[in-house]
Amino acid sequence: MTSFKEKWERSWNFEKKMNVVIVWTIAAITIVAIVVSTFSFVMSITEQNSQYVTDQLNVMAEDCANNLEQYKALITACSLDSHVQAYCECTSREKAYNEIGSVYDSFLNMLYLQYNANFIAVINSRVGDYLYNGNVNVTGSGFEKVYEEDYEKSLAAKTKGSLRVSFSNRYHGGKKYTLTLYFPVYSVTKMVNSRGLLVVNLDDDLLKRFHQKNSMYSSNLYLTDVEGTIVSTQDEGRIGEKLVFAGKIKGNQGRFWHGGRLVSYQKVSDWNFYMINEVEAFALYHDCIGTILILLAVTLVATGIALALARNITKRLFTPINKIVSTMNDVSKGDLRTRIYMEDMDSDGKKLADGFNIMMDEIDVLMEQVKEEQRQFDKMRLNALQSQIQPHFLYNTLECIHWQALSEGNKEISTMVKAMAQYYRICLSEGKDIITLETELKHVENYLIIQNMRYDNIITLDVKVPEEYLSIEIPKLTLQPLVENSIYHGIRVKEGKKGTIEIAISEKDVSQGNIVTEYAPIKNDFIENDFMGNEDILITVEDDGVGMTEEELAYVNQNISNNDSDVGYGISNINKRIELMFGEKYGLTFRAGTRGGICVEIRLPGNPQEDENEV
Repeated sequence: MTSFKEKWERSWNFEKKMNVVIVWTIAAITIVAIVVSTFSFVMSITEQNSQYVTDQLNVMAEDCANNLEQYKALITACSLDSHVQAYCECTSREKAYNEIGSVYDSFLNMLYLQYNANFIAVINSRVGDYLYNGNVNVTGSGFEKVYEEDYEKSLAAKTKGSLRVSFSNRYHGGKKYTLTLYFPVYSVTKMVNSRGLLVVNLDDDLLKRFHQKNSMYSSNLYLTDVEGTIVSTQDEGRIGEKLVFAGKIKGNQGRFWHGGRLVSYQKVSDWNFYMINEVEAFALYHDCIGTILILLAVTLVATGIALALARNITKRLFTPINKIVSTMNDVSKGDLRTRIYMEDMDSDGKKLADGFNIMMDEIDVLMEQVKEEQRQFDKMRLNALQSQIQPHFLYNTLECIHWQALSEGNKEISTMVKAMAQYYRICLSEGKDIITLETELKHVENYLIIQNMRYDNIITLDVKVPEEYLSIEIPKLTLQPLVENSIYHGIRVKEGKKGTIEIAISEKDVSQGNIVTEYAPIKNDFIENDFMGNEDILITVEDDGVGMTEEELAYVNQNISNNDSDVGYGISNINKRIELMFGEKYGLTFRAGTRGGICVEIRLPGNPQEDENEV
C-alpha cells in the first residue's frame, strides 16, 4: 500500500501540494479553536443542566414527601376517630351494626376534606367485616377482591411506624394507578394489638405526573423503594423491576454516570422511597449543538474559500503542464489515440504538446505495421498446420487399392481401404477448414472401422448428439485425434483393453461453470472475431480408460498452448488451430471423466462461419 510520503513525493503535482498545505494550515487552526471552545462550552452547559435536573428532582421529592405526610395525617386522624374506634372495638355484628351510621358520617366528612380520595374503608378484624364509603362504589373499586392481595404487596412507608403504602393499578379494574394507604387501628387506651385496618385509596397528583410524558430533557423518572425496585414510572411495564444501577444509590442524594446516562437520586425525606431521574448525556448538552454547528459551518466556509483561492492561483500557473501530464497518463493506460490541444497554451507549452503529438502519430504508424505483420504470421502458422493434414497422394492411392481389392473379391480389405479413403476424403474436404459436425462424426466412425478391424472390435462408440445439432460447424480433424488419443493412451493400456468412447454436446453456464445434460447455446459477449456467432457450444469426448492424475491434468491444461512435447503434437495441433481461428478463449480443456477415464471439453463459438480469405 502506497504511503502518504510516497504519494507526496511521486504522485501529487505541485498544484495539489499547495492546496493541501493551505487547507491543512487553516483547518488545523480552526479545529484547535473549535475543540477548545466546544469543550469548555459543553462542560459548562452540562454542569448547568445537571444542576437543573437535580433541583427539579429535589422539588419533586419534597412534593412527594409533603403529600405523603398529608395522607399520613389524614389516615392517622381517621384511625383516632371515636366512631371508628367504637366500630373496631365491637365483638359482634349486632354491636357493629349500631356504629355503621356514625362511621359513614365520619368517612363522608373526610372524603369532603380530601378531594382526591376515591374511598375509605375500615376492617374490623374481630368480626371479619368492613365498612366502605367513597366516590366509587365498592363494586367499581373492586375492594373486596383485591384489598388482601394489595395489602400483602404493599411497602412499609417508613423505617419506623405501621403505615404501609401501595402504588398499583389493582383497584378500579386496572384502569388507573392509585395510591393506597394501610394503617392499623389501635385502641387509644391499650395500644398493644390492632383492632382493625384502615384503608384509604387516593388519586395522587404526583403519581399522575409519573404516568404522563416526562418533558424534563426526555428523561426517565422513577419512584423506587430503598432496594431500588421501581414503584412507579412512565413505562408501566417496568413497575416491579429492579434498576441495574440500584447498588450505586447510597445516602440521601447524589448523582453518577451509568451507560452514557446521568442518574440523579433524592431520598423522599424520611420515607422509604427514592426519586430517581435518568437523563441521556446528549440531552444535557443538546442546547450547545447549534453553536457547534455554526463553528463547523464557519470552518467549512473558510476552508472552501482557501481551497478556491489556492486552486485559482496554481491552476493559472500549471494548467499547461498538468494537461500534458494528464494526457501522458492516458497514454500509459493504453489510450494511444489521445492528443493535446494547444489553443490555450503558452509558447513553451505548445512546443511540448507539438512534440508529444508527433511522437504519438509515429507510434500509431508503427503499431499498424506490427499488427499487419502479426496477422500475416498467424496466417502462415495456420497454413503450415493445415498442410500437415492434407495427404492428396495417399487418398488417391487408397482409392485404387479399394477398387483392386473389390475386383478380386476381398471384401475385408475393400471395407478397410474404403473406410480409410473416406477418412482422408474428409481430411481434404475440398480445402475447407470448417465442416459440419455430422461430417466430422462420419470421419470418426471411419477411423474406428479401421481400428476395430485391427484390434478385434475393442472400441464402442456412443454418440449422444441430437439430429438437430448435426449441422453445427466445427474445425475439421477436431474429434478424430482425440478419439485416437483415448484409444492409445486410455483404453489399450488398461486391463481388458476394451472400452467405450462417448461424444456428446452439453450446455455450459459460463458464469457459474456448471455442466448440464442437454445442449443449450451460451451467449458470448467477450471476443469479437470473424469466425464467431453469437453463442458458444461445448462438445465433450469421454472415455473409460485408465485416466490421469490431478497433477497430470493440471500440467496438460497449463501447457496445451505451449507446444510442449509431453502434451502431444496432436492435442496441441487441435488446440492451436482453434485458438488461431477463434481466439484464445476457445480450445481444449481436460478433466476427470465420470466413466473413470478422461473427458475432453471442446469449446467453440456457435455457428462459426468460414473466413473467405483463409487458404
